[in-house]
Amino acid sequence: MKYAYIALGGNLGEVKAAFGSARAEIAALPDTTVTASSLLYRTAPIGPPGQPDYYNAVIAAGTGISPLTLLNALQSIEQRHGRVRTLHWGARTLDLDIIAINTDIVELPQLSIPHPLMHTRQFVLRPMCDIYPAWHHPLLDVSAADLLADLLAAGEDPLTEGVVW
Repeated sequence: MKYAYIALGGNLGEVKAAFGSARAEIAALPDTTVTASSLLYRTAPIGPPGQPDYYNAVIAAGTGISPLTLLNALQSIEQRHGRVRTLHWGARTLDLDIIAINTDIVELPQLSIPHPLMHTRQFVLRPMCDIYPAWHHPLLDVSAADLLADLLAAGEDPLTEGVVW
């Protein structure tokens, strides 16, 4: 069994409820158990202007299913929650991204693990550090905690304190 780290994001509708439902649906996948959840963070949107703030979190799930099967399952969960992919980085009800699976490297046409932008996104690294700050990025050879510290040292304002969801 491997551990998948899944980022949750959303800024439309009842995001906390969608996150709770998605977490339960992920836990119900074959050979999968959700083992940890970060706090929930409110963050400014990236992308087209005029969007509401996002909510972001990360969960850890022990799973025996393949990365591609997991990706397909996550996209089905997004669709059940009203996700429509029309505008790149546009507003959405639910976004589920595999940010890491252990320290594996996966390069497929439809999936790159670790997530290629995770090291530049505090809204991914901060919740990841809630559950596994020592996770080691296999391509950059640095921990999640050090990646977050690098962003803060470069001048990013720290996220406001998260809440339990």
